[in-house]
Amino acid sequence: MQESLDSSEPLFARYRLLVYSVLALAIVSGVVALLTNRPEPASITIIPPEPTAIPSVTPLPSATPTPGPYMVYITGAVETPNVLVTLEYGSRVIDALRAAGGSRADANLDAVNLAQVLADGDQIHVPTLRSREAAVRVTVQVVTPTPGALVVYVTGAVARSGTLLTLPAGSRVGDAVAEAGGLAADADASAINLSAVLNDGDLVHVPSVLVDSAPTPTPNRPVPVHINSATADELAQLPGIGPALAAAIIEYRTTYGPFRSFEELDAVPGLGPAKLDAIRDQVVID
Repeated sequence: MQESLDSSEPLFARYRLLVYSVLALAIVSGVVALLTNRPEPASITIIPPEPTAIPSVTPLPSATPTPGPYMVYITGAVETPNVLVTLEYGSRVIDALRAAGGSRADANLDAVNLAQVLADGDQIHVPTLRSREAAVRVTVQVVTPTPGALVVYVTGAVARSGTLLTLPAGSRVGDAVAEAGGLAADADASAINLSAVLNDGDLVHVPSVLVDSAPTPTPNRPVPVHINSATADELAQLPGIGPALAAAIIEYRTTYGPFRSFEELDAVPGLGPAKLDAIRDQVVID
């Protein structure tokens, strides 16, 4: 009778362990299959954009060759007139007179700018005190100077006429007159502009109210334009620079500060190589 009861035990109960084993095996097989066939993760490569090139405000200066010696011709009231002399680059009229033996006692040095910078091929003529002839002015090639000392020549109604002075950059006519001892009693102060800014190689002549002064030699070169302080009207007088470019120059120096080299002007919109070459000899950077 006991055997009959055992035979009637439910089928699930008899095979329960086997069923659980099969289910466990199926679950493990599914997990293994899922891990094995899982797709590779997508690889995303991030390429950063190329950096935007920012133009340099200050262009790199190009190498400037050093000019060679100059040959000039000296005539008039010097110890060795009608002579060709060779001088170093940057020499001035006074150096040429020294090379010709110096001026004679009757030389009218008020008619010659001893501070003027020479250029190759210049002629220098020194008139006499007895002559009313005008001095032959030299043809000067203006070199844009690095801010530094200025050499100027002061003549006329000052305490020490015929004085060659060295002054700091930015000096004015009044500074030169003061260094020459100040105005003489007969000076015509209304005939000169004491506030004018000096340039290297300038001649400052103070006329007298008592006598008819000899004509002051007129520079045969344009008055240099101080690019960092010039007004729009002054800038517009430069060759090829009209009102629009003058305004662009002022806007640029207002935005970025004073120009530190002539090459920096190339960054001003509208100033190409041709225009820069045309104004190179008429611009002062200080």
